[in-house]
Amino acid sequence: MSSKKSSQLQANSETVHWKKTLAKALVSGSEWPDKDELLDVLYWGRQLLALMIGIFWGFIPLHGFLAIVLYIAISTAVGQLYATNFQKVDEDSLGGFWELAKEGFGSAFATFMVSWIGVYSASHFN
Repeated sequence: MSSKKSSQLQANSETVHWKKTLAKALVSGSEWPDKDELLDVLYWGRQLLALMIGIFWGFIPLHGFLAIVLYIAISTAVGQLYATNFQKVDEDSLGGFWELAKEGFGSAFATFMVSWIGVYSASHFN
């Protein structure tokens, strides 16, 4: 019985932490004492952005090398602007430009490719 209660308390604690992090992520200039928390926000934001761009590219239809280059440019720029301009964090305190650029890049790129190819194939099938 006590293990069930402790697992419920842990689940509630994780839910509260997640909601607080989301609230901080949506407010400009929030304090980020734990830099890993901000990097987690960048990771999940990049995942969401990759999904949206992939769906959009699939519908319009944008294809080829240009689509990939545009995705990389937009994803990198949005991540940098979010951290440095919206959250007003010094990028050097997070590891510099390349650390921000590569945070979640591989998995977000996979999300982009799967959503782009899937939507393109489904909506432009002959």
